[in-house]
Amino acid sequence: MARRGIAKQLLGTLVAVLSGWLAAMIFLEVTTMIDLFRNPHDVVPAALWVAPLTISMVMSWFVIPVWLLILVPLYIFVPSSSPLWRPAVCCVCGIAAGVLIVGFWLGGIPGTGGFAPEGWWLYVFAAIVGGVTCLVGSLTRHHFQQAI
Repeated sequence: MARRGIAKQLLGTLVAVLSGWLAAMIFLEVTTMIDLFRNPHDVVPAALWVAPLTISMVMSWFVIPVWLLILVPLYIFVPSSSPLWRPAVCCVCGIAAGVLIVGFWLGGIPGTGGFAPEGWWLYVFAAIVGGVTCLVGSLTRHHFQQAI
């Protein structure tokens, strides 16, 4: 019985992570289409499928370890009554975590002097993935919660 509960919770974390990934891909597609319509000579139409594929592979380097090392333990061990599971709190924590993780990888956080201006879009993607992942995780927590 306990295995089924853990499997259901793991499914909940997977749904949350895939939701964050999908939100980032939708954001990428929309911005690419806007660029394509604004400057048709500067953007190659193949960017509509090449960019998401490339970004997805790079995102997996961040998303999979964070999912396994942070989200799964939090999802399993933090009680449902914790204030961390409130959607607004969880979403802000996810945004902050995403920005901090990418900032650690890039070696700088905006406003601290170590920020590379050309890398701003990585922070936006990290904020989207982190925020949406945590928001979906907090909103679906009760559905995937282990029955006691």
